[in-house]
Amino acid sequence: MLPADLHVPHSRSPITRSKVLVVEGRDTFPFFMACLRELSLLHTIEIRNMGGVDELDAYLDTLPNISGFDRVTSLGLIRDAETEAAELAFESVCHSLRQAGLPVPTRPMTPLVGEGRQVSVFILPDCVNSGTLETLCLQSVQADPVMTCVDDYFRCAESHGAVVPTRWLSKARVRAFLASRPRPHLLVGQAAHEGYWPWDNSAFDLLKQFLRAL
Repeated sequence: MLPADLHVPHSRSPITRSKVLVVEGRDTFPFFMACLRELSLLHTIEIRNMGGVDELDAYLDTLPNISGFDRVTSLGLIRDAETEAAELAFESVCHSLRQAGLPVPTRPMTPLVGEGRQVSVFILPDCVNSGTLETLCLQSVQADPVMTCVDDYFRCAESHGAVVPTRWLSKARVRAFLASRPRPHLLVGQAAHEGYWPWDNSAFDLLKQFLRAL
C-alpha cells in the first residue's frame, strides 16, 4: 500500500515503486492520479508532489536521499510552462536536475538513461507552447457547447468593466466551465476523477504517450 502523504509537498515517505512521477502542486497530484488510473498505470507509477515550481531545486536535492530511490529505474518530471516558453521551462528543470547530480535529458519527452535509471521531462501543456494544466484541460473540452457560453461570459464581463485576469485567463476559464458541471466547486484535479475532462480527446495524446513511456 502506498503512503498516505504523497500528495503533501516534499513527502519523505519511502519510495515503493520503481517508477516515480514528480508533479507540481496539490491540485495537479489528483489530476495525474486520475490520468494514471485511466491508463491502468496507477499500480506501477508512484506520484510525488514537489510543491511549487520554485521548490524543484530543493525537492530534487532531497529525493535521492529518500528510502527506496536506489531502486527507481524511471523518473519523470512534469511542470507548467506558465507564461514563458516551454523551452525555457524545460531548461529550468534541466538546471535543477544538473544541480542534483541526476541525468539531464536533451529535450522534453526524450528520456536520458544514466546511473541505472532514465529521466524524462514533460512541460505542460504540450512541450511547445506556454500554458498550464488548465490550458490542456480547456483544449480537451473546446468542442463542448458550453465553451461558447464561457467565451460569452468573459466578453460580457469585459463589456461591463470587469478586469479579466489576462495572465491567468486559462484558470479563470476553467472555473467558468466547471460552473456548468454537476459539482461546480471541484478543483481541476478533483474534476478529473469525476470524468469532466475527456481522456479520449486528442489533446491528451502527447501526455499519455509520455506517461506510458515512463
